Amino acid sequence: MAVIKTTHVGSLPRPKQMQAKMLRHQEISIDELRQYLTAIMDKQLSMGITYVNNGELPRTNYVQATINRISGFSGTSMAPFPQDLEEIPELSRRFSARNELITLNPKAPVTLPVCSHPLFYTGESSLQQELEMLDVVYHDVKTSYLEKHSEIFFTSPSPGTIALFMDNIYYPSYKEYLDNLTAVLKQEYDLINQFGFYLQIDCPDLAMGRHTRFKHLTDDEFLTVIEMNIHALNQALTSIDPAKCRAHICWGNYSGTHHCDIDLKKIFNRITAINAKFISVEASNHRHAHEWTVFEKLTFPEDKVLMPGVIDTASNIVEHPDLVAQRLSNFARILGPDRVIASTDCGFATTASSAGVTGEVAWHKLAALVEGARRAGKNL
Repeated sequence: MAVIKTTHVGSLPRPKQMQAKMLRHQEISIDELRQYLTAIMDKQLSMGITYVNNGELPRTNYVQATINRISGFSGTSMAPFPQDLEEIPELSRRFSARNELITLNPKAPVTLPVCSHPLFYTGESSLQQELEMLDVVYHDVKTSYLEKHSEIFFTSPSPGTIALFMDNIYYPSYKEYLDNLTAVLKQEYDLINQFGFYLQIDCPDLAMGRHTRFKHLTDDEFLTVIEMNIHALNQALTSIDPAKCRAHICWGNYSGTHHCDIDLKKIFNRITAINAKFISVEASNHRHAHEWTVFEKLTFPEDKVLMPGVIDTASNIVEHPDLVAQRLSNFARILGPDRVIASTDCGFATTASSAGVTGEVAWHKLAALVEGARRAGKNL
């Protein structure tokens, strides 16, 4: 019987009490945050998830948390509007609200800070506190689950992802903006690495960027952009052992049609050049579930492990464990079960106020993930 490990992409639905406080802009004390984090950690470990994290509970969203640790951003600019929703306005008009990082409703545009001054990393103290709390809570909860193997991962955006969302009016070129983001984020990555956690780099810039910020480019022109982004990311990862690094690539965890998504096969050889052993890609939603066959046709480097999404984080339908097992088996037969880790397509709550599925559903889906991985291992 093979053993297929499990994980998720990072963000988990906030506990109801916590979400209510955040929506009311009420202060959450350190003790309350520790209590919420303990509950989230206990759920992950009790389920038997192999690679766990803090659910990104201390953050309003995965980009803003990092931006708050960097000086040089001010003012506002409009977040890029996805091309698929632009082409299907009838659907976009159905959204009554917005998804913070991505505008789904053209009448409710999202505003984000702009790079308007030199960039400097100023967040060592706040990041250290977040890392220390995660470390302490994990080891406290772990004492109840000593028989279960588990590891911690911690997420941070790529330089290209910050550039994807945040306009630049200070640096004279995109490359100079990217180079300075690289130098700044390297400090964040190195600090995370010092704690011994697996570092996960979130890279929607390498896929979603095509139909948002760079929708005016051709596919070939976009590939040139992501080559630049990946070079910058690899520069920022120079101190990180690839065996302790994960890269998550996605086309955007939002409820659009996604018919403008660039195909996996077009970006495949670029994303596998990231200096990370673990590569996470969407592989279960209706737009990308067929792309497991790409791994039959193209060579996935032997020194890398795939973390395919076998749970759709944009749908409230709970996958049957046999479907999860089937999806995992497709990859395991191509790469071998030791080179496949069961994961989710994306995060369950990309922002604190915009969970694609409810908390109850998310935990049912994660239970299906773990059971499906067990069944796949048994069958293999």
